[in-house]
Amino acid sequence: MEGPAATPISPLEERESIEQQVARTLRGLIVDGKLPEGTPLVQRDLAQQLGVSPTPVRAGLSQLEREGFVAVTPTGRAVVSRLTREDFEEIYAARLGLEGLAARVGATAVGRGEIAHMKETLRVLRRLAAEQDVNEYLRGRWEFHATCYRASGRQRLVDEVERLYWRADRYNRLVLSTAERFRESVGRYQHFLAACEAADGARAEEVVQESIRWAFDRAAGSVPSEADPR
Repeated sequence: MEGPAATPISPLEERESIEQQVARTLRGLIVDGKLPEGTPLVQRDLAQQLGVSPTPVRAGLSQLEREGFVAVTPTGRAVVSRLTREDFEEIYAARLGLEGLAARVGATAVGRGEIAHMKETLRVLRRLAAEQDVNEYLRGRWEFHATCYRASGRQRLVDEVERLYWRADRYNRLVLSTAERFRESVGRYQHFLAACEAADGARAEEVVQESIRWAFDRAAGSVPSEADPR
């Protein structure tokens, strides 16, 4: 006996693409400081400015709320979320464990092709650090480490590490607030590359965790506590 006919479902690609574009646009404005913390995010106004309907704006704001860039007040208003020491600490604590694990399992699996790509990416990162191009530097830094992480074949782990990395975007920019910080940051990556070349997972994990602690220590003092007055 034949089963019931499958219900036809229309593709959602176009709608999803608009939602992603809305989220990406607003996220970019937030991390660049063009939408400072506390800025109200009114769906109707945003839809008009972006030239879309309120539906993808609502979905985009929901995505940004999950990512920590948007907060909803007790009155139901969406606003750009505050940067707080507690949030910073929680994100970096999660990165410490998961990114350390990704480094450990990835470093033992990288091949010559991945190592060559990491070397080229590091060369570009040194130039971007000298230029203090924070947007491209942060993208390049993720690609440098992710090349190792992806070699593990553990896609779920890599996806979660990437989510946390971009969740920390505004805090990462606080860390990279001076030319000296850029130099210190990029100077650590040769140690990670060396650990990958040696297939030394324990050392790769140690280097990544040291870098995360370094970043937190450099910027935590400049971030207010949630208990501090707004």
